[in-house]
Amino acid sequence: MYLGVAELIRAGRFDICYSQCTFDPRKMIYRSSYNGRRMNLFKVLLSSDCKFDCSYCQNAWRKGVTISPEELANIFKSMKEKGIVSGAFISSAVNADPDRVMERILETGRLIRRFHAGYLHLKIIPGCSKDYIKEAVEIANRVSINLETTSESRMNEISGVKSFKEDILRKQRMIAKCVDRKRKEGYRRSHTTQIIAGLGETDEEILDLMNKEYEEFGIARFYISRFQPLKFTPFENRKAGNQKRIVNLYRMDSLLRMYNYPISLLKEVMVDGFLPCLPSADPKVLIAEMLIDENRSVNCTNSCTKQSADSNFNFQLPPEMIPGCGRKISQLLREGKSLAQIKRMGYSVKRISAYLKGQKRIYEF
Repeated sequence: MYLGVAELIRAGRFDICYSQCTFDPRKMIYRSSYNGRRMNLFKVLLSSDCKFDCSYCQNAWRKGVTISPEELANIFKSMKEKGIVSGAFISSAVNADPDRVMERILETGRLIRRFHAGYLHLKIIPGCSKDYIKEAVEIANRVSINLETTSESRMNEISGVKSFKEDILRKQRMIAKCVDRKRKEGYRRSHTTQIIAGLGETDEEILDLMNKEYEEFGIARFYISRFQPLKFTPFENRKAGNQKRIVNLYRMDSLLRMYNYPISLLKEVMVDGFLPCLPSADPKVLIAEMLIDENRSVNCTNSCTKQSADSNFNFQLPPEMIPGCGRKISQLLREGKSLAQIKRMGYSVKRISAYLKGQKRIYEF
């Protein structure tokens, strides 16, 4: 593998395909997941030479590398035959007209499909035509277009070329329709998106956008990339994004996507539009404590003394809202299993025990 290809593979690290995607610099592969299965992914750009002017990205501000679809498909074929990778993620910087770049991505996908029936993820280029989007959804298991930020005004602050509404949201609506059509035909298709956190937006802005993406566009995942100042870019002297913030934003995403929390609850624990970034400030814990305190206060108001209120307090959170309680444990609790039984099944119940009434505490097990 020559130096240019290695550079294109390393450049793929900024495009998130899984929240815990990791890069192996020795094997030049990404370890990711799809439908709950771990996989080794050939994640690469066709070009790192870009005509867009995004202020956070190096591709626009230095000379890049470009490879042909044929070369890229052959490299993936060789790595697949050696058992190094089992799937591919093909993206590109925009080194020409969006339709020309999208055609190169599609050509790569067509060549790969001649010998690979497994996982294939194709990036949709902002501003490309509907026909290209339709073909990408036909070829790939998953497609994605990056939002990058939360609104048109935010986009104008980081790019003078891309239109948030026309080049991205409008294309995303087309993607959603194409994906939905293929699903109705019985095919497994999905689409995702990604933003960069740390460019001036609030957590509340991200939450509102995230909720819209799941409800209106039906995305499979909403990925969040921490802003990192890179040399040779206009934003190289900006402060890097807070990693603890990213952790809490992903926790917020889980509550919205997996547990159907109302966004009003998530907003109630925010301070000036932000979630607390302390290590212990898990949004699920904050919401649980808030609900318990609110119910205790109501109970206290209706009682003669606080002592009697505490002794009569019997509020119980739904299993899905108990900190440390995932979907599997929630189901076990609804089936009437005790914490002791759940612990014997191999699950950790340490956090859960503090929020369940009428159960043995952890020190009694």
